[in-house]
Amino acid sequence: MRAFEHMSSPLRILLVDDDPFTLTMLSTALSSLGFTEVTSAQSASAAIALAQHVQPQTVVVDLDLGEGPTGIDLAHRLRKLFPNIGVVVLSTYVEPRLIGTQQQSMPAGSIYVVKQTISNLDTLLSAIVKSVKTPSSPDVQITEPSPIAHLGDSQVEIMRLIAGGMSNAQIAEKLIMQEASVEKAIARLIKQLGVKATREQNQRVLIAQQYHQLTKATHEPR
Repeated sequence: MRAFEHMSSPLRILLVDDDPFTLTMLSTALSSLGFTEVTSAQSASAAIALAQHVQPQTVVVDLDLGEGPTGIDLAHRLRKLFPNIGVVVLSTYVEPRLIGTQQQSMPAGSIYVVKQTISNLDTLLSAIVKSVKTPSSPDVQITEPSPIAHLGDSQVEIMRLIAGGMSNAQIAEKLIMQEASVEKAIARLIKQLGVKATREQNQRVLIAQQYHQLTKATHEPR
């Protein structure tokens, strides 16, 4: 018997992803697991409208919803509408800070799942069940340890902005820093990432490569 089959009524799930193909794949996967009440949306605004109608018990949302609100923003909005809703955030990013460090923290009791770590459907099922059981938990659960947990928010932000093609001067202006401070931060970042640059290699290129490996995709900074 699956973990959710003891429930007195079918679990209502809201799926949110701006990519139609991914949305279809997730919907099909949940159907194969036995979930019968799954509603899908491709944007935060559509998700909120649908949620008010179907009153979901848990939301499975992509972190990066394109322009506008992130999956975390949407999760907070849904928590205001439904305080006990479970939250599962899916992403190609190994941790939420890679999309931007100035965003909100994930809602309490959220489950963060890196898409590349989903080796089978049981991983997704486990995350959904946990989200429903512990929506009021103060802890956010990340299914895999972050390889950049040792980096501070400013270092993660500098890495993200470098990957987006910003110059040191542009980064300094955006983060309200001296350009010399940005240069020093980049030197420290290289050391903490364990990246060894040769004369032929540009430090900024190596940092950008590290960022894209951690996100498994190319994204422009917001």
